[in-house]
Amino acid sequence: MHTELLDVVNKDDVIINSKSRNEVHQIGLLHREIHIWLFDKDKNIYFSKTNANKSSAGLLDASIGGHVDKGEEYLVAAIRETEEESGLSINASDLIFLTKFTNTSINNKRINNFFRSVYIYKYPINDEQIKIDIKENDGFEKFSFDFLLHMRKEKEIMFHKFIPTHELPLVLKYLNTHIF
Repeated sequence: MHTELLDVVNKDDVIINSKSRNEVHQIGLLHREIHIWLFDKDKNIYFSKTNANKSSAGLLDASIGGHVDKGEEYLVAAIRETEEESGLSINASDLIFLTKFTNTSINNKRINNFFRSVYIYKYPINDEQIKIDIKENDGFEKFSFDFLLHMRKEKEIMFHKFIPTHELPLVLKYLNTHIF
């Protein structure tokens, strides 16, 4: 049972209240989330495998993802979640902001109405650097840059909603222009 408090925000991403995580998702209150993307020296991108105890079990998501807790800033949440979910200890200067967007998804009566800030960790990592937090995910899966760049539309069902359309194009663009 998740009882942590999340900030509730308005359409301008201004904090207007705070509620429990459960209440936020039961009612569909607008709140804040973060995603962080990790890659290796060959531009393979890491995806988190959603574990069986979640409503979207089996789907692939951003390398790291989570909620922005009450009173927390996006960047602080990104640093915290990265350490919690991968064991990587990072600094704010290690992250590149890619985008922030708002959207809604509904899965098994859980309404996720969010603002999401998306970052990429600017250094390549290797498999040995990442620890798996079995409470959060069922490990990581890597896909090659070329596979993702030329991915057929029917393959998009492997991923959480918004990954192929809102985030992955920006991650691929970053890797194409910044990593050689």
